[in-house]
Amino acid sequence: MFDTARLFSLFRGPCEEIRVDGEIVVHDGHRVIFQSSDYLGEYPMRSLLKPFQLLSTGLTLDTPNQMKWVPCVGSISATKAQVAELREWYQDANSQWLLSKLKLTSQLPADEENRVEAKLQGGTPSPFFHMCFSKHMAILSACQKEGWSLDNYTEVEHPYQNNLFKTLRLALGNQGIRIKTVVDGCKLPSPVLSLSQMAKLYQTLASSTQSSPLSDIRKLMTSYPEWVGGPERVDTLLMQRNKGLVAKEGADGLLGLAVPPSKKYPEGLGIVVKIFSGFQMRLAAIAIAPILKSLGLNALEDYSPDHRLEFHYQPFEKQAHKCWDISPLLSDKLAVWPGDQKFERKISLETLKGNHLTLSSITTTLHLGAHTDAVNHTEKVKSGIDTHPVQTYCGSCQVIEVQKKAAGLIEKKDLENKQISATRILFKTNSFPDPYHFNEDFVSLSAGAIEYLKDNGVILVGIDTPSIDPFSSKDLPAHHTVFSAGMAILEGIVLKDVEEGLYHLSAVPLKIKEGDASPVRAFLTQI
Repeated sequence: MFDTARLFSLFRGPCEEIRVDGEIVVHDGHRVIFQSSDYLGEYPMRSLLKPFQLLSTGLTLDTPNQMKWVPCVGSISATKAQVAELREWYQDANSQWLLSKLKLTSQLPADEENRVEAKLQGGTPSPFFHMCFSKHMAILSACQKEGWSLDNYTEVEHPYQNNLFKTLRLALGNQGIRIKTVVDGCKLPSPVLSLSQMAKLYQTLASSTQSSPLSDIRKLMTSYPEWVGGPERVDTLLMQRNKGLVAKEGADGLLGLAVPPSKKYPEGLGIVVKIFSGFQMRLAAIAIAPILKSLGLNALEDYSPDHRLEFHYQPFEKQAHKCWDISPLLSDKLAVWPGDQKFERKISLETLKGNHLTLSSITTTLHLGAHTDAVNHTEKVKSGIDTHPVQTYCGSCQVIEVQKKAAGLIEKKDLENKQISATRILFKTNSFPDPYHFNEDFVSLSAGAIEYLKDNGVILVGIDTPSIDPFSSKDLPAHHTVFSAGMAILEGIVLKDVEEGLYHLSAVPLKIKEGDASPVRAFLTQI
C-alpha cells in the first residue's frame, strides 16, 4: 500500500469524485526545497532516464543530421510523419546491420491515428513504432563505436550500462552510491532511485553549462518538443508553452521537469512528480500546476468543466501535519487492571555536587496506558515484545467508531457495513471514558470480528479500552485469534478527540527482552 499524501481532488458538486495521491519533489541543486509529503519512496526511473542514457553513449550530437538524436531522449507517439523520418534515417547498410542486433519487441504505434491506419493495413507491429526504438539504436551505435559487444547490451554488467551508472553517480555527486535496477519494459536495466535523486538529475539537466554534452541534449529537447512526445502529449505541450523548459514523461505516473535558471533559482530546478494512478499524465500535469504557477510558468490543467479542482498542498510551504496524541498520561493515578502493578516513579537523586540533576526509576506493569501485548502474554511461547517487527506499529490506519451497549462485543456484523481502508484498525467505542478510573463494562472484540479483519488484510487492531477481550473473559478468545493470525494489538489508547477516518499511526513498543507487553507513545498524524 502506498503511504503518502493527497495531491488534489476533483469534486462534482459536494462529492469528491476523483482523488489523486502521489509525491512531488523540487531540488535546487543543493537540497530539496519542497516535497509534498514526509514519505519518499524509490521507483524505477523508466523513461525519465532517457536524457542520461543518451549522455552515456558519448556520441557526438552536433552533426549535420542532428535531428536523428532527438527521439533518443523522447518517448515518441510514432505518428505517421515521425515513423517516415525514422525509416529514412536508418535505411543505410550499417543501420540495417544494427537493426539486426536490436533487442526490442515490435509494437503498434501509440499515436491513435497511425495505429488505426496500421491496423487497417494488416496491423503489423514494428520496432519503429516502439517508444524506445531510437534510444536502443543510439546505444547500439555507441557499442559499435567503442568496440563493445552488441549481443548483450541489455545486460546490467555490460560496459555501456556501467558507463550509465558512472554518469548517474557523477550527476548525483555520490561516487559510492549503490544503484539498484529492475528490467524496464524495453528490456534495458532501469535504475531504482528516490524522487529526490531524480529531481537532482533533472536539476543538472537544467543547469548544465553551454557547450557541454548535457546542454546539447537539453537544447535538442527544447528545440524539438514534438519529438520528445507527440501531439497532445503532456511533456510536449508543457515545453511548447514554456520556453527553455524540459519536460519528460515516464511510466508509470512519473513526470520530470528541468526548469531553466532564474534570478531566484540561479542553478535552475529539477521537479519530479509521481502519481499513484498509473500512466495518467494529464493528472500528473494537474498535480504540479500550483508549483509551475508559483514559478511564473504556464501550467496544464485539463479536466472536465463539470468538476471543481481542489489542491491539498501549498507550493514551497512545508505542510503542517496535525497530530493527535492518543496516549494517556503515565502517573500513579492512571488506572491499571485490578490486581496489577500500578505505576510508581521514585526519585533517586536530585542534586549532584551542588548542581541540579534528577535521576529516577519506575516500577509498573507493562500493560500500562497505551500499550501493546506480546505473543507470550497469552501463548506458551518465549517470543516477547522484542521480537515483534516495529513496522507493524507504524503506517496508515483507520479509526472506526462503533457504538455498543455496556460490556458489549463488536461482532463481524458490526463491521460488514464498514469500508476497511487500511491495514491497521483502531476502534473508538467511548466505553472507557476515564483512563484514571477503571470501569469493568467496557466494549471489546469478538473472535469473529478479528477473523473478519484478518480476511480484509488487517495487521494491527487497536481499541480505546484496557483489553480487546471482555473484563470477565478467562480464555481470551480475541487475543488468541489475533496472535494465531500473526496480527498485533494496541490497547488503552484515547480516541475521544479523534474522528473516524484515515491517519498515520506511530506506536512503537520498547525493545524489552521477552517482555509480555510494552507501553507505547501512540500518536496519529494526518494523511
